[in-house]
Amino acid sequence: MSENETYDVVVIGGGVAGLSGAMALGRSRRSVLVVDAGEPRNAPADHAHNYLGREGVPPLELLADGRAEVAAYGVEVVTDRVVGLSGEVDGFLVTTEGGRRYGARRVLVTGGVVDELPDVPGLAERWGIDVLHCPYCHGWEVRDQALAILATTPMAAHQGLLFSQLSDDVVMVVHDGVELPDEELEKLGAIGVRVVHGTPQEVVATDDGDVLIGLRLADGSVLERQAIVVASKPHVRAEYLAPLGIEPQPVEMGGAVLGSVIAVEPTGATSVPGVFAAGNATDISMTLMASAAHGNRVGAWINAELASADADSAVRARRDGFFEQPAWEERYSGDRVWSGRVNVQLAAEAPSLAPGRALDIGCGEGGDAIWLASQGWEVTAVDFAEAALARTTEHAREAGVEDRVHTRQVDVRTFEPTGETWDLVTSHFFHLPDGGMPDVVRRLAAAVAPGGTLLVVGHHPEDLTTGLRHGHTSFMFTSDELVPALPPDFVVEVSEARPRTQAHPETGEEIAVADAVLRARRTS
Repeated sequence: MSENETYDVVVIGGGVAGLSGAMALGRSRRSVLVVDAGEPRNAPADHAHNYLGREGVPPLELLADGRAEVAAYGVEVVTDRVVGLSGEVDGFLVTTEGGRRYGARRVLVTGGVVDELPDVPGLAERWGIDVLHCPYCHGWEVRDQALAILATTPMAAHQGLLFSQLSDDVVMVVHDGVELPDEELEKLGAIGVRVVHGTPQEVVATDDGDVLIGLRLADGSVLERQAIVVASKPHVRAEYLAPLGIEPQPVEMGGAVLGSVIAVEPTGATSVPGVFAAGNATDISMTLMASAAHGNRVGAWINAELASADADSAVRARRDGFFEQPAWEERYSGDRVWSGRVNVQLAAEAPSLAPGRALDIGCGEGGDAIWLASQGWEVTAVDFAEAALARTTEHAREAGVEDRVHTRQVDVRTFEPTGETWDLVTSHFFHLPDGGMPDVVRRLAAAVAPGGTLLVVGHHPEDLTTGLRHGHTSFMFTSDELVPALPPDFVVEVSEARPRTQAHPETGEEIAVADAVLRARRTS
């Protein structure tokens, strides 16, 4: 691990949600860094429960085991606190309290949850020991004991229902200003839960603090109890997200605020692309096992997003490379690429024209240029690949037309004729991706002499129905898409999808394909 290194994912928070997300990502061979402040929410508890396969495990032992497990898949863990997050997808910058800076393509937020407890003296000191909040996490351990439930919101009656399943001695202590609904009080009375009113003065313990005695109630009496149940308010602390526009959202129920979370989609995605969240940072009700499961699921979603992004990047690189000069220099440096025969649409259209000067765009190995020369045309054959021009010259010499075929290195994407014109400008199967052909047609039209002809032929999108991709899909066009690029002094003579047959490149079977054919004449 090194400062300023860029990871596929930086996970903020090394609890079970963070480590489970890191596990899913690490096992998918993602580069992952976990930044953990070393303050797990469940650190005060001696044991964790309802975690299948690890029942009763000490929380810190569980996290230590988790760190060792993710390390086996290349996940790195650093003890530090994140204080800043900036940037965007594929370019996040994570800064820490310790002055470290890490790049990240994606960020997973799983930490920063703290419990807000009622302001009762002595309560916080016993949190996680004999002050509890969850019947599923620690209820079994206090079964048959004398329990007090602090009712700090109207929702507290729900805890009374659940803990009364575990003990016959449950007292609900209702804080000042809290009113439990009458129907809930009726239920509590029916199941044997006693209710007293008034905010307790303090939690009472033995002088050495080892043993809980109970609660000093509002009237000064001591209610002897072996455990106290309280609904904490879990709040997510992630101030570093604020500059990105992510603010914790309150969780409300029955008119009471129960905590705060980071709002996420089912995938764990936040409102900021590339930033995800999981675990209790997104849902205050999640148990330990649920948080781990959620982290794992969100990690898988992040990996899926990265896999799609990687594929898109590969497509762009392949596509961009396909349409750049080095790829064609390499292609023409090996064995012969094309048949050497004239393209069928040129052979169909050119005989009706009086031979003159012709410009052959993307001449390749010279098949069309040599055929035009054999028909009496004076041909300028252009390509941006030097290797292609060398082959055209060689093939023209072999065909005995080298005096009528003149090569010129030209990149048609930036071509400007600057007053030079030709009687026929022909482009056969020259393509550009993502709608780039109309601009090429505009450039070629400027090179057509008055009374001259522009002939543009390409792969029609109908070929996709045959299973042909011609290497790419984004470059196909229809002739109608090119017509608007023609200047006003052009008359369209042909604009159609013209069928023909060719051998399938893989099976050799004759299949029907279509060429987009645009033929237009310049009138002045």
